[in-house]
Amino acid sequence: REIMTRQKMNLLITWFATTPAMVVLLLLSAQPASADVNVRREMASVATNIAKLLKSMDEDSISVGQFTAPPQLAASAGPGIAQTLIDELAKLGIQVKRRAKFGVEGKYRDVLDSKTEQLAAEISGTLTDRTGKIWLEFKQGVFGNSTVASLFGSTVEFPPKETMKQRDQRLQKSLDKPHATFQKARIMTQPSSLFAIEILSAPKGHSQYKRVTPKDDEGLAFVPLMRNDVYQVRVINNAPFDAAVTLTIDGLNMFTFSEHKEYSYVIIKANSSGVIKGWHRTNEVSNEFLVTEFAKSEVAKLLPNSSSVGTITASFAAAWPVGTPPPADENRNAHPNSKGGNATARGGALDSKYTEVRREQGVVRSVISVRYSR
Repeated sequence: REIMTRQKMNLLITWFATTPAMVVLLLLSAQPASADVNVRREMASVATNIAKLLKSMDEDSISVGQFTAPPQLAASAGPGIAQTLIDELAKLGIQVKRRAKFGVEGKYRDVLDSKTEQLAAEISGTLTDRTGKIWLEFKQGVFGNSTVASLFGSTVEFPPKETMKQRDQRLQKSLDKPHATFQKARIMTQPSSLFAIEILSAPKGHSQYKRVTPKDDEGLAFVPLMRNDVYQVRVINNAPFDAAVTLTIDGLNMFTFSEHKEYSYVIIKANSSGVIKGWHRTNEVSNEFLVTEFAKSEVAKLLPNSSSVGTITASFAAAWPVGTPPPADENRNAHPNSKGGNATARGGALDSKYTEVRREQGVVRSVISVRYSR
């Protein structure tokens, strides 16, 4: 896949800055994450147009299918895109059902915006009836280095002082020539990175979790998890400042099933690590990350027509208490851009203590992705 084959598109977007002070959680010596505002912004626009059309025909339900990426990217953010669309449709009174008169499905791919030369994600799709007649087509551009990196499951380092053009070049390279660094069980962008993740696993019903040694799979990090394994994600912050970590599983944020919909990310204290044990439900209880057959996964329950699963992604950004100065190297100018396989289900309940804190979040500095299903 050569970079010159990346298609140039005219994309329209309303820039969305990161909310400066967000409610977050403190996990042990760490913290959690939620849906990307750039993706939500574009899906809200799509939902508005769909709802308007359906209501004009006295319809109030729809079936939501897959959002797929080009196969050569091995990306699995489609369920997250579809779930965001479902959330926005629900706000407008449109029910999502397995069977309905109308259905929506789509694709997402990396493109270059012809005006800015910036890398973006183009999310496109169609609304059709059961005869296959197209009633609505849409095409939305999503910008922001961290957003695009997460959508395509990249592993890439973003030095905070670099220009947006330099960050964009790093992202393009990570898509065309993927690379990850391993130090025993640790997965990171490069040997000098301050951030890393480890996958810990155990057979279902066992309490002894062991670190899983990752493998290089054509430049992508891969951990061989078995069906019915449960796993946890250790997030490591070796920086001299707190880090905000956003964690997604199969394109779904770890807070997708939480009672606290306002939670946004996990904070890992400076020079420390923490273990995210599972899907957050309350500040006392989480559900295990359970590897299962696709039909029993969380993606299948939400989106029965989806099939792109198998990626764990963690994004790291600096974080600091509200009202205090950010790290000296923080780049405030970068904020405006800002079926067959295995999948993950909710396993048994387990104790997992969280405490609410308030932090400001900086630009994303590192995105680390690991595949666990081919």
